[in-house]
Amino acid sequence: MTDRSRRRLIALAAMVALGGTAVAAASTQSFSVQIVGGRVKGDETLKVRKGDQVRVSLTSDQPMMLHLHGYEIEARVEPPAPALLAFKADLAGRFPVHVHTHGAGNHRAVLFIEVHP
Repeated sequence: MTDRSRRRLIALAAMVALGGTAVAAASTQSFSVQIVGGRVKGDETLKVRKGDQVRVSLTSDQPMMLHLHGYEIEARVEPPAPALLAFKADLAGRFPVHVHTHGAGNHRAVLFIEVHP
């Protein structure tokens, strides 16, 4: 058996031992989200992997309180300064970011964060 064949066999055995899947290293995922007129400009769904460090910089043309459900994180956006949602994505699923206001439109999702296993 050649050294190259031996390395391939060892790599294959390692994948089988890990359930047949490759293990991806966690990374930092950074996003900039702009909210205009109560709506996100651009993609309304951010996608990350479980284990990632997530940083979402949020700006808005109006003051608002945002709440990331599932992670129970809040951020107050006061124009023109950006607010930051930062967390480790340790729960898989689809999580809404709601605007918390009084009256009509209270608890309306403006953004979703999907955490993939």
